[in-house]
Amino acid sequence: MRVLLSGAFNPRFEALPEYLATALRRLGHEVTLFDHRGLLLPGRLRSRVAALERLDRSRLNTRLLKTVRRLRPDLLIVNQGTILTRHTIEQARALGVRCVNWFSDFPAEFETGLEVAPAYDAFFLGSSFAVARHRVAGLRHSFWLPFGCDPETHRPEMDGGARARRRGDIPEIVFVGSHYPERQILLRFLRGLPVGVWGPGWERAADDPHLRPMIRGGALRPEAWRRLYAGCSVALNIHYGAFGPPDASGDLANTRVFEILGCGAYQIVDRQGDVLRLFRDGEHLALYSSGEELRARVEEALLDEGHRREVARRGRDEALSRHTYVHRAGALADPTAGDFALESGAREAGHAGAPPSTAVPRDPVRAGTARGPR
Repeated sequence: MRVLLSGAFNPRFEALPEYLATALRRLGHEVTLFDHRGLLLPGRLRSRVAALERLDRSRLNTRLLKTVRRLRPDLLIVNQGTILTRHTIEQARALGVRCVNWFSDFPAEFETGLEVAPAYDAFFLGSSFAVARHRVAGLRHSFWLPFGCDPETHRPEMDGGARARRRGDIPEIVFVGSHYPERQILLRFLRGLPVGVWGPGWERAADDPHLRPMIRGGALRPEAWRRLYAGCSVALNIHYGAFGPPDASGDLANTRVFEILGCGAYQIVDRQGDVLRLFRDGEHLALYSSGEELRARVEEALLDEGHRREVARRGRDEALSRHTYVHRAGALADPTAGDFALESGAREAGHAGAPPSTAVPRDPVRAGTARGPR
């Protein structure tokens, strides 16, 4: 199949579009890339002159249609890409091209996504909560498709990682992610433990006496954070908007859920609804619902290396059996694909397919160990 894949491509930082392109090729498809960030005018100029912004966006949409007419692909896959207008997608479909969007990043551009979704043959979202909102809006061709991992990229490197940890290069407990207030609050509960924190914006927490000893650096290239996950004892995951209302986070399982599992790390992650729908607490990873429970889960993990290794092994096996980008590419290329389906008996009753939660704890960071879907 000839596939035209439109995404935000960065030659220095591979992410979902690159993983998806590789997966499509592994499935035997002929893939051509289109970078829908490829505007000609600098952003500072476009932001000052609305006419230039419209002109540059129109030029980009025209270029996509020219590419479609030249290549005659069987399938156009757009990753987010709201710069591509509804009219552009409708014209591509009129040329006989099946058009799908993997609108993976919630809540970014969510309202615009609602507007453009009807133009596509199928509109996949990374959050089941987001899909529910689409269905309420009458969009019956919107479906749930979670993130995934790339087994060739997200893989264990246990020997090298263990040596690095013994040298002190990798702390026992690792968190990699941008600074957000909810993350800073939760990480305070781990004061005194061997935690290393990397990511953009953590300099804003440098005056926090609990966080200062944890902060190791800023943004990391993918090969650096993969090495940390492969070598640590515990990999922490704190979702954007953790323990807030569902419309803050979409109740989704973020990219790190799958990448950490792929790297073979023991993952401790906050209770998001989609994490519960995809994985089992205590079997594939460990979940927490408060700062106190986060610390308890970390301390338990540090005491039992055998348990950590077994859970990490099962988690990686689960990720590779159902949650790779080859699985996701197959769904995007399949005109009969609908909502992401869990195999019969794969999940605990009460979690698989459960509707997204709208409950918000009274005091989420200190809510004890009450086990809710968040």
